[in-house]
Amino acid sequence: MGARIVTFRKRRSPRPSREGCGFLTLTCVFSCFFLVLNCALVARFYPEIAAYFPGWMHQPKIEQMAKFLAPVLLIFLQWWVVDLAADLLAPAGHVRQNEAEQKRVGSDKTT
Repeated sequence: MGARIVTFRKRRSPRPSREGCGFLTLTCVFSCFFLVLNCALVARFYPEIAAYFPGWMHQPKIEQMAKFLAPVLLIFLQWWVVDLAADLLAPAGHVRQNEAEQKRVGSDKTT
């Protein structure tokens, strides 16, 4: 008998997946954009916000800590909002359909 030729077919989902080099690159680009924007916002509005707090908020060490941590914490908040918006805008059955397809593909690999 002849040699058996194995062909691999790539299954494409109707929506782009969240894996791969392109997704990681876009995530890094948007994270850098968010970080620059957050640094500018915190540097601009920290003096006005600190005016409502006690005098110890005006110490250089506290100010430096706040100006460092606030942009990083805002990135987590911004990505949470982006993820929430993506979930709300996705079709209702899309997430369940992808999970079922991944389970089916995973079970195909073991056989």
